Amino acid sequence: MKIATYIIRFLLAALFLWAGYEKFFFPYNAEAFRSGCPDCNPSFFAFYDLLQQGGYLYFVGFFQFLCGALLVFKRTYLLGSIMLVPLTLCLWATHIFISGNGFYLVFDGAVFLLTTFLIVPRLKTLWPVLCEKTGTWL
Repeated sequence: MKIATYIIRFLLAALFLWAGYEKFFFPYNAEAFRSGCPDCNPSFFAFYDLLQQGGYLYFVGFFQFLCGALLVFKRTYLLGSIMLVPLTLCLWATHIFISGNGFYLVFDGAVFLLTTFLIVPRLKTLWPVLCEKTGTWL
């Protein structure tokens, strides 16, 4: 179990460090991007171009890089895993509702499951922190 956790941590760290680095340091080429995803819905490219033009992809890239860096260290990997949950869900939802590309649906689903694999063993310690008992519901 420990070895699987290390392998998953480092695979996800490499993936997200690269994804974040790529968004900051490689220029966006719309034609190359479109040719790399021929099965995608054309509205996905319009959506992605809008994210690029507005600078939102730099925001996403920063958090991808940050989560990847946090996954490297034993002390911070749980925080990085928790931060990856909404990020991967947004990526997955983008491919479900906009691009429709089957490869990315499976890939992002697998990334989400691997992230969940890192969090589930620690749920017993996280639950009291995340769902603190209070006297009332509000």
